[in-house]
Amino acid sequence: MSYSEYVAHYFEMPQCIIFFLLTSVLLAVVYVIFYLYAKNTTKQDDFFEQKFFSLSERYYELIFSGGSIIGFMAVYFLINLFLGPGELKNIWDSYKDYLLLIFMIISILLNSFCDHVLVRLKHLDRDDMASIRLTGMAYMILILCYLKFIYESNNYDTLIAYFLTLMIGRFVYFDASFKDFLNCIKNAAANIPIMIMALANLAILCAYGYSTEYLLKHNGVITNIFFVHLYIIVAIFLWHFIPARLVAKKKVKNLDKPKTPDRKRRREERETERTHRAREDRELERTHRNRRPHNQERFPDYEEDYSQEEEIDIEIIDL
Repeated sequence: MSYSEYVAHYFEMPQCIIFFLLTSVLLAVVYVIFYLYAKNTTKQDDFFEQKFFSLSERYYELIFSGGSIIGFMAVYFLINLFLGPGELKNIWDSYKDYLLLIFMIISILLNSFCDHVLVRLKHLDRDDMASIRLTGMAYMILILCYLKFIYESNNYDTLIAYFLTLMIGRFVYFDASFKDFLNCIKNAAANIPIMIMALANLAILCAYGYSTEYLLKHNGVITNIFFVHLYIIVAIFLWHFIPARLVAKKKVKNLDKPKTPDRKRRREERETERTHRAREDRELERTHRNRRPHNQERFPDYEEDYSQEEEIDIEIIDL
C-alpha cells in the first residue's frame, strides 16, 4: 500500500464521520465531568467558571502537547517506512538524529500555535502551563512504554530515554532547590486525573479503530495514535466554544487574580483607612495654620525695640 492509499483510507466515508462523532461524544463526556466537579467543589459562580475553564484548558494543553510530540514521531516513523533506497535514504541515515532535533523544534512551534492561535488558553498562568506540559511528558512516556512492553516494539527505546531526560531536566536544574522540586512534582501530580481521562479516551478510540479496521496495525501504532490526536484536536477546535457559551458570563475573571470577597473587603478597608488619614492630616494642617507660636507673639515688640535702637544710633551719629 502506497502513502497516498494510506491517507485516502483515513478519509473514507462513513468511517471517518463515525470516528469523529465518537471523538466528539468522548469530549462531551469530559466537559460533563469537569462541569460536575467544578459545580460540586465551588459555590460562587465566578469560582465555578474559573474552575471549569481551568480544567478544560488543562485538558486542551495536554492533548496539544502530546499530539505535537507524537506528530513528529509519526513523521520520523513514516520516513523510515516509505523512504526507499537511494541518495535520500543515505542522507536520512546519516543525519536523522539531527533531523529529529529539528522535528522536535517544529513540534514546539506547533504546540504554541495550537494553544495561542487555534484555541487560545486564557485561564492558565505560567505555572499551570508548565505543570501541565510536565504532565504531558509523563503522558508521552506512558504511551511509549505501552509500545515497548505491551505492543513489544523496540523501535522507540531511544525516544523513551530522550523523553525521560527531558522530563527530569524540566524540574531538575543546576540551581534548583529541593523545595522547588517538590513544588513542581505537586503541581504536576494535580493533573494526573486529567492525564488518566486523556489516556482513557485515547484507549477507547484506538480500541474502536482497531476493531473496525479503521486504524491499520501495519501502518504503525504511533501513526494511528497521531491520527487519534488529530481527531481530538479538531473536535476541540470545533466544539470548545459551546461550553464557553453555556457556562461563561460576558466577562470571565482572570484565574491568576481572582477577586475574592476577602480581598475586596480588605481593599475597601484600606481605602477607608487612607481616606481617614487624609482627613486627619488636613485637620492637623488647618489647626497649625490657625495657631500662632510664642515667638511670633513676641516678634512685634522685638521689631519695635529694634527700630528704637536704630533711631538712637542715628541721633548719635548726627550729634
